Amino acid sequence: MPEPDARLGVTLDANKLFYAVSASARPSFIERIGQIDFSFDLIDSLSRRDPDTFPALCDTLRKLIGEEDVSGVGIAYPSQLECWSIVPKSVFDQQDERQAHLDILMQGTDPQRISPEWHTISNRDFKLLSIRRKQHLESFSIMINGPVNGNLFSEFQIGEKWMQKSHFHGSFLTVSSTKGVLSISSFLLGKLRAATFISYDDISDLPYLWLQHSSHLQWMMGMHEQILVFGGEAGRIVDEMQSYWDDASDIVVMDSLDKMGFSSEEKTFSFPLERAFPATLLSIF
Repeated sequence: MPEPDARLGVTLDANKLFYAVSASARPSFIERIGQIDFSFDLIDSLSRRDPDTFPALCDTLRKLIGEEDVSGVGIAYPSQLECWSIVPKSVFDQQDERQAHLDILMQGTDPQRISPEWHTISNRDFKLLSIRRKQHLESFSIMINGPVNGNLFSEFQIGEKWMQKSHFHGSFLTVSSTKGVLSISSFLLGKLRAATFISYDDISDLPYLWLQHSSHLQWMMGMHEQILVFGGEAGRIVDEMQSYWDDASDIVVMDSLDKMGFSSEEKTFSFPLERAFPATLLSIF
């Protein structure tokens, strides 16, 4: 009996789960891509492990894993469940400094209940710190719960995976939107430069919030050859925000498999394809 060869990519947004399936033998060909609707907010269900809704989310993902006979799963980790901070490398190098910084960020949360990760960025004098709560990591583990390899990818890692897929190593910005959250990452010469995310109640608030954040994060107003936009309401976000972005940037909404560098037997889809971009990309890693 042949070993499972397929990979499943997954992203969650509001009450929708987007997924894509690919096989290692055809890494640029998407076998299947789709959307599954629920009657509840998926991230809220996962974060609280809601007994009334979380089992349904788990059952759905496990069913996908079984039906598609996948060997691995890549899931886009929701930005709102993480804390990001760029800190001097000198803080990372000294254990006492590391712990003091974590204590400040987590405001008294028991260190045993968090999982910090340090990421290299283009400026070697700094590192990007991402912090996740172990209870949320356990929820993802429960959700997968099977003989497959599961990996969780932060929103800024979507840009890193895009560089691996496209071999584009110039300067670019990724702008990813999910319900109430805009994630922004900057890349320079093949390396992550910086990342942040903005929580918002209404898209019309984003210009003000962008200016507020960029006033102390100068890289947000920097020059980028490309701006990749994906996620929910991508078109409206471009309309609201393009006057605040570099005029010379090529704005690319990732709304087709051709733009993503993939092909598939499916030619039409019942949902905006840009919402499934992270899932599609993660299906090959």
